[in-house]
This record gives sequence, C-alpha cells and structure tokens, in this order.
Amino acid sequence: MLLISCSENKNQSKEDEFLKKSFKEKKNEGTVPKYSEEFDPETKIYSNYEYLITIDAPDNWKVDFGTSKHSIFRGNDPELALTFSLVVVEPNTDKPVREDAWEFYRKNRIKLDNQVKTIVKTQMNSEIENYNAEKSYVKNFVSLKQSYDHIVRGADVEYLNHVINHSVYRDEYIYTITIQMPKIIYDEQPMYFERLVNKVSFLPNPDDF
Repeated sequence: MLLISCSENKNQSKEDEFLKKSFKEKKNEGTVPKYSEEFDPETKIYSNYEYLITIDAPDNWKVDFGTSKHSIFRGNDPELALTFSLVVVEPNTDKPVREDAWEFYRKNRIKLDNQVKTIVKTQMNSEIENYNAEKSYVKNFVSLKQSYDHIVRGADVEYLNHVINHSVYRDEYIYTITIQMPKIIYDEQPMYFERLVNKVSFLPNPDDF
C-alpha cells in the first residue's frame, strides 16, 4: 500500500498506476449512481455517498471540486488566504485496508517522510521546514497528521506557508484532508485552523448493518 499525501495537485504522477479510477473519471464514464454526491450552495454542505464522507463548510467559503484528478472538494476563505481540500484515492488492490494510517506510517517512517519532502520539492520548488508527524484523529478515526512550513514565492509576493495534512485509512479508501494558509495568519489563531478538520464527518457504511 502507498500513502498519498499533499494532494491537491493537478499533475499526473506515477502513483496513478497504483490507484483505481478517480470519482471524477467514474462520473464522466457514468459508472457511479447519479445521486452519488450532493452539494447545497446555501449551507455549503457537501456529501459524497460513494466515499461515505461529508463536510459542513463555513458559509463564507468559496467552494469547488478542486483541480486534481482525485480531489472531491476544495474550499477557500479569501479573507484568510486559506485553502481546504479533500482528496480520496482507492488503491488498485482487492485487499481491504487492515491497519490505520498511523500504524502504516510507523512501519514506513523514513520512506514516507522523504515522500512528503520530495513532493514539496518537485511540486512547489521549495524546502520543508518545521516538519512534524504525529498520531491524531478525525471523528474517531485514527489519522496520520503531518504539518510543515514552506516558502511560497511569486512575482510580487513571498511568504511562509503552513500546511496541515490528515490522512485516514477507512475500508478500501485513503482520505487526505489538507489545510494550508500563510504561517503569519495561522499563528494568530492556530486552534481555529487545527479544528477545521472537525468539519469533516464519515457516513455510516451500509455494509456494516
């Protein structure tokens, strides 16, 4: 199994060969039920019944479905320069996930830490600072929480960006929740940003009943 992280990236990666078709691809092919997802623009609640996950986004967020193949939700708070993305992948295997994301990380720590550093280096042309990985939870599901900073440079801007990743293994899916914003904004109210992951809930699996 591989751990997918960092995740709101629209470029193809060699990891795709290890993954089954994305939700967007299956929608385009008509191989998922018509009502497999729902978004209420008034309440900003998004539900995906294929992946059994929902998010109740703040009312002021601008919401779309992200630019990467495997992203199913992306929210942006313009006032805070914050981006929140949800990516779901399904490994190309018939074996169900038997361990949680933290246990998998503990067994593959060096490889997975290097993977994150490589992704930031190749996709962002930047270096990771203040990297930390720890066990956490998303609505009672064990998560691997990875946080770090990296420099963002543009034509007329340069700032330190702070990234929070939560990876959750559930049944055959790997969920990655990514929250990022300028570090200077994060430092003003860190608990607000840390708790944004609580906007996500997992729906019951009908097969469990």
